[in-house]
Amino acid sequence: MLLLQLQEAEGFTNHEKEVAHYILENLNQIPDMSAQELARASFTSKATVVRLSQKLGLSGYQEFKLKLVEEMSQNTRINRILAEEPITKDTSYGDIIQILPGLYDKAITNTRLTLNKNEMRKINQALQTAECIDIYGTGISYILAQSAAFKFATLGLESHAYESINAHYLAARKHKKTVSFLISFTGANRTVSRMARYLREASNSHVVGILGPHNAITSQHFHQVVEIPNRDSVLSLDVIASFAAANYVFDIFFSLLLSRCQEEHIKSSIEMLRHMPILLNQFSDKEE
Repeated sequence: MLLLQLQEAEGFTNHEKEVAHYILENLNQIPDMSAQELARASFTSKATVVRLSQKLGLSGYQEFKLKLVEEMSQNTRINRILAEEPITKDTSYGDIIQILPGLYDKAITNTRLTLNKNEMRKINQALQTAECIDIYGTGISYILAQSAAFKFATLGLESHAYESINAHYLAARKHKKTVSFLISFTGANRTVSRMARYLREASNSHVVGILGPHNAITSQHFHQVVEIPNRDSVLSLDVIASFAAANYVFDIFFSLLLSRCQEEHIKSSIEMLRHMPILLNQFSDKEE
């Protein structure tokens, strides 16, 4: 990074250090200054300014200015993000138990407001006739995939979570009507994009993306996309918000399927309750 290199001044001559010091003290003025103007202001020479730029691994002063502006812009963005972070080193337990419900609520509300009713209807139609529901994720999104698959399975549906493509499995089960969900909190996960393309082109799946906002390239491989918000954050709170948003989307589809098979679900629930003592390890003295 240019600013760090200028601060460390490793291998700089005394004149180059003077140029570096002037740049660091007058960052906002540098983009509008020529090499000659910078040399004059730092009491050095144009040749020194050019040599310093090259010592930093750049072709010359013009490229130095472009890189400097880019880095300054990035630093401004990072500082803005840090200033907006709700959790800092001074955040207390009391603060956190107030902050998190608000974060969940914001994630779900933002997702609800961006839902496309027509696209959601198409996904629901595919689910109503599906024989299998496959859910793909990587990293923490795989944990979410497992959770969603478990929920769908409670309705008696064949549902599984995967971290990668099993080509033989898909080929052997190609005759079954399958809805495949793929999760990417950013929307730009290349692994998810490749899996979606394979599922779209090589299987009989109806492919649905639960994707963050950076999905311009990835989205072309899906039949439908449900976009979830992704906080512009450098900390881990974006994972919390994205997880809550994606979980909300899956709960919508779970609830729609539940409403279709409510009577069957009630019967299976009653059957489950009949054997609940075994699950809870509750036995009478006689049975023991």
